[in-house]
Amino acid sequence: MTFGVPQWLWGLLLIPLLIALFVRSERRGLKRLQEFVSARLLPQLAGTVNRPRRMIRFALQLLGLALAIVSLAQPRWGYTFEDVKRKGLDLLIAVDTSRSMLSNDVQPNRLDRVKLAIQDLIGQLQGDRVGLIAFAGRAFLQAPLTIDYDAVVEALSDLDTKTIPEGGTNISSAITLATQSFGKSAMGNRALVVFTDGEELSGDAVKTAKEAADAGVRIFTVGVGTPQGSLIPVTADDGQTSFVKDSSGQVVKSKLDDKRLREIAQASGGFYLHLENGPRSMQQIQNEGLAKMQAAEMDVRLSRRPIERYEWPLGAALIALALSILIPERKRARQRVFAAAPARKAAHGVASGPAGATATVALLMMFLSSSVFATAPGLDAYSGGKFEDAYGQFQQTLKTHPESRAEDKLQFDSGAAAYKLKDYSKAMESFSQALLSRDIGLQSKGHYNLGNTLYQRGEAQKSDDKKLSDWTNALDHYEQTLKLDPQNKEAKDNYDYVKRKIEELKNKKQQQSQNQNQDQQQQGGQGQQKPIEPSEAAKKAKAEADKAVLQRKYAKALHIMDEQFNVDPTTAFYMDYIHRLQDINGIKRTDTP
Repeated sequence: MTFGVPQWLWGLLLIPLLIALFVRSERRGLKRLQEFVSARLLPQLAGTVNRPRRMIRFALQLLGLALAIVSLAQPRWGYTFEDVKRKGLDLLIAVDTSRSMLSNDVQPNRLDRVKLAIQDLIGQLQGDRVGLIAFAGRAFLQAPLTIDYDAVVEALSDLDTKTIPEGGTNISSAITLATQSFGKSAMGNRALVVFTDGEELSGDAVKTAKEAADAGVRIFTVGVGTPQGSLIPVTADDGQTSFVKDSSGQVVKSKLDDKRLREIAQASGGFYLHLENGPRSMQQIQNEGLAKMQAAEMDVRLSRRPIERYEWPLGAALIALALSILIPERKRARQRVFAAAPARKAAHGVASGPAGATATVALLMMFLSSSVFATAPGLDAYSGGKFEDAYGQFQQTLKTHPESRAEDKLQFDSGAAAYKLKDYSKAMESFSQALLSRDIGLQSKGHYNLGNTLYQRGEAQKSDDKKLSDWTNALDHYEQTLKLDPQNKEAKDNYDYVKRKIEELKNKKQQQSQNQNQDQQQQGGQGQQKPIEPSEAAKKAKAEADKAVLQRKYAKALHIMDEQFNVDPTTAFYMDYIHRLQDINGIKRTDTP
């Protein structure tokens, strides 16, 4: 037996909890009844209560709930075989995996944007066979033509700029491989969609497109990037970011060549699109291109499908719930009851427990109808200040549910927890993963938090050069935040603050360079004066400020040192300490999940 949605089976853990609540409710109801009436009158007032029936009724309700959960998990056993004949197109998707696709003139970069667009296109296909080609200096069939769309999406997610070891961009090789891969399929149903920036470094794609058109292949080209272009960032082994350079040492700038892409599409009877909005562009290709092509009949031979058996546990659940309604909780009275009003009061008191349990069952049924992943574990630990536990729980959720819809949010939460732990490397890794989200708001927060993380890491760097590098990258992320959310006042304030810190650091380095030159020229001069020793009052103020720092009351510590400095010049001995307090109070805190 297998299950289509096994996550629902976690709901069975509610059964022991409901049993414990029922037992507790029964005991509390009996205790309250004993407090309400004397033991002598208890058999007369509660004599009609049939506890075994109540237990059977509750057991049937629990059985119905358990069977309903099993039904939601979609149990399957056995297989059926059938000849599947489909009408559809043969569609090959070619993706440029050259290093120019790392350019970030579209966010997060060209290759990642293409992956999202292809998933949108595959989601609109119905009965069509689809395959995947990766190309750079040469082309490779990453996934052959198939109706298993999940397999194609999985192959798509594995694409990166290292998939094809040979550098460059050869669009004609991708067209040639596609024409060969179609084989003996019908002539009127062959389509090729090419995603690239159009910078062809080898081959003659226009000539190859005309040959493909003679073979019955229609080509649709999708341009990725901007005509202005951008630099191509690459990450070195030491984690530093650099840019691709040509053989002469000049930095390469990749631009979109839409003219060539239009010529390729027109040569084969297709058309060209610029990838701006992924879903809308893919809808245009589907409606104006693929939908107008002639679909051919494809024989996919035997197909083995599991047989859905959800109706059996669902039917049993309905029967169990119906029986629970038919079973009465009270015995029929064989004698007349004279004290009607007190008896009703007593019955109301006894029934309060099971009625609460039944309401709990109904409430939990409604809860189970929502997603089991609605709330990610770890938020409570984060709110309680247990950041290490929160980070571990977020990471565990990402490992157990790698394809969860909340993956980007979980990455963001992991970054926030790592930031609180001052593990800035892990924080940067998680916040960077969160940037892959389609949610513009989450992208804005991710850039903002990356700026804060880079600033804090730079603050801890001992080398001024590394400090300057981190702060410059932080400034770039604040700029990206303001592009996505121009009204973000915190990002604007942090941008101005970090920019001022960078200027100060540059001035400091320039002054140090000048001082070194002067020292070299003044050999044998007077030695550096010894700094003035702090007074006892200044030392006492420093000790009070240290206590405030231990309590994370940085503003209070800064206030103590400023007041002492105003009345005692020897406090200048601790000027570096005062500057660090000013920095801590200057930078804004990072967002919380």
